[in-house]
Amino acid sequence: MSKEKEDLRIVRTRKLLSNTLLDLMQEESIEKISVIDLCNKAMINRATFYAHFEDKYHLLNFALDELKDTLYESFTRENKFSDPYETLRAILTMGADFVFDNRNHITKLLKFNRGGKVLETIRDSIANSVKYQLSKYKTTYDFIVPPTVIATFIAGGMINTTLLVLDDPGHYTYDEFVKIISGLTFSTLFKQKQT
Repeated sequence: MSKEKEDLRIVRTRKLLSNTLLDLMQEESIEKISVIDLCNKAMINRATFYAHFEDKYHLLNFALDELKDTLYESFTRENKFSDPYETLRAILTMGADFVFDNRNHITKLLKFNRGGKVLETIRDSIANSVKYQLSKYKTTYDFIVPPTVIATFIAGGMINTTLLVLDDPGHYTYDEFVKIISGLTFSTLFKQKQT
């Protein structure tokens, strides 16, 4: 058997376990999910599980890293924005798109898993994406507020407004929500450099 086929099976098994865990987390908290539950739902044996992961928390880290990579990729695609203001508005709009497109899935996942690791991983991903996007302007703009502070603020705001939207479904339509976040002003965060 070639190494390539073996690697593909490893990737598939890890992806299957990751998806299974996220599915189960929509029904109950990670603390209540057992490795046996995971194996039964994924239709694999425990030995296979332990060949790939130390325990369910190791799998959770893997699943959240995959989610983080997906979010990071969607936020860091090469875009041709002219300034950091437009970039931040686009990031907020992409975040709104993600939340409204995946509302049911996110609501179920967070219903039982609002604890630190899930939200922390998502927040870190958003913050890293914002810092990456802002780094494109370091030669053309002076940052009045350090990029790390801006990124942390934006990520925290996105997480908390996501929870607001999920906790009160129907209160904001997508268009209302985008209008609100588009109205945010970032004019005190940057100053264009004089050439």
